[in-house]
Amino acid sequence: MDTSPLEFALGDLGVGFASGGGISLKELATSPRLLGVVGERAMDPNNIIGIAVKSAIANVGFKFAKRALRRPVNLMNRNVFKPLALGVKL
Repeated sequence: MDTSPLEFALGDLGVGFASGGGISLKELATSPRLLGVVGERAMDPNNIIGIAVKSAIANVGFKFAKRALRRPVNLMNRNVFKPLALGVKL
């Protein structure tokens, strides 16, 4: 999208967030044909390796975070959600 997540969500609505050449959520909603442009940018051979590396790093990061947060999550499930009988687990 060539924007930050905040610029993607707010687009031109936020103060100081003028469209800097990227595509915002508002632009996608008003002009769905821009999804083709996004797809073309993603399939660029120069970008595919970067996307694969970022995906692998995110995968490893999420696995590490899940393992690191296992005890606090179990504690929350045991002490908060189970006594309330909400039927919800983190």
